[in-house]
Amino acid sequence: MSYKISIIGGGSSTFTPQLMRLFIGSELLQGSTICLMDIDKHRLDVMTKLSNRLIEKTGSDLKIEATTDRQEALVDVDFVITAIAVGGWRAWEKDIEIPAKYGVYMPVCDSVGPGGIMRAFRHIPVLVDMIKELEELSPKAWVFNYTNPVPTNCMAMAREAKRVKVVGLCTCSSIPGRADYLANWAGVEPNEIIVPAPAAGINHCAAILELKLKDGRDAFPLIRKNVKNPVIRFFLDTYNILPYCWSHWTEFFPFLCKLEEEYKGRLQGLRMNYGIRVHDMHEQQEKIAKWEKLVKDMAAGIKDISLDVLPKGEAILVVKIMESIIENKNEIYVVNVPNRGAIENLPYDAIVEVSSVVGGYGAIPMHVGKLPEPIAAFLTNHVAAHKLTVEAALTGDKDIAYQAFVQDPQVAAKLRPEEIKKLLEELLNAHADYLPQFFEK
Repeated sequence: MSYKISIIGGGSSTFTPQLMRLFIGSELLQGSTICLMDIDKHRLDVMTKLSNRLIEKTGSDLKIEATTDRQEALVDVDFVITAIAVGGWRAWEKDIEIPAKYGVYMPVCDSVGPGGIMRAFRHIPVLVDMIKELEELSPKAWVFNYTNPVPTNCMAMAREAKRVKVVGLCTCSSIPGRADYLANWAGVEPNEIIVPAPAAGINHCAAILELKLKDGRDAFPLIRKNVKNPVIRFFLDTYNILPYCWSHWTEFFPFLCKLEEEYKGRLQGLRMNYGIRVHDMHEQQEKIAKWEKLVKDMAAGIKDISLDVLPKGEAILVVKIMESIIENKNEIYVVNVPNRGAIENLPYDAIVEVSSVVGGYGAIPMHVGKLPEPIAAFLTNHVAAHKLTVEAALTGDKDIAYQAFVQDPQVAAKLRPEEIKKLLEELLNAHADYLPQFFEK
């Protein structure tokens, strides 16, 4: 049986090649159509040529379609993968640098804090419009969202979806199922670890709740002996949980997010605590340019086409998840879905990252019990910020946007109310081209 799989943001020179490698490697998806959709026609053309060359070289039974029309990509589609970046790296740069002027220093700014909220304001209207179109064009479709911030984006889409099924994915959430990764932390062989390990939290701030060896031993004491990372050690020692995406955790907890170099008007590239450096768009552009040249040369026939030069995409689980749905495998994956009581002490309607059974009936969150109460209390505060962010993004209400900023722990820890209002206005004005909902009234 063949399927139509559409990648919204299919011109990505980093994400799409990894996906193509995974599609080509899937026997179950042979005969399917991969539709690449992007508003950037040049990048779309490059990815289309590359994908067709890869298919030709490998003899894969896949068909490539390409379009700049989103609705065309959504007609009769079975699976949709979203990987968009409204405003691109220039918008991301503003998300980093404008809050820094006010003393809010964060290394990534794509999940929480002022940058995470602004990214949600840009993405949510686009993604919700897509869901509305899918409800009309392909109501049985699955949406797998990789676009950050995952919780708020998925919360907004889930509100609109009546029949379409929405699941949030992240490369970090592959870690609870990776025996090699966890065995390295524990100092044992991969075949000694029981995976997947139960996990719970919210995206970029989720933890492994327990980890066992096949002989029955608890692996946490072994990790305490072997892991030198102070963030991992802090949460293990204090709460007996293992933060598997530890660098992102620092953005959720203001006391873990400190600048170690003097700020002189540009935050990007500066050193923060725990060996983390602030994401630098100059380096980002260099990496993208290097990768795009390789892809362009391969697509043009200047370099030999080969899967060997493409990233293996080991942390991208979307193809395995598709296969589990199609064949009703009922396999366990850590995904982002509505809580519905799976994590007892987080809000019922929160979007949580949690171990889930994935099969023909959907992605059903497993009951994992309670998080440590202090962690649950802190994450509940973030969930409140998520709800306000979604409401503001959909209504364009600046008062609710202000409330979302006030609710965010990073903002609340560092700014006075009048400073928060000033920061919000500056960010809204800086991104005005992508935020008509806040200005058209």
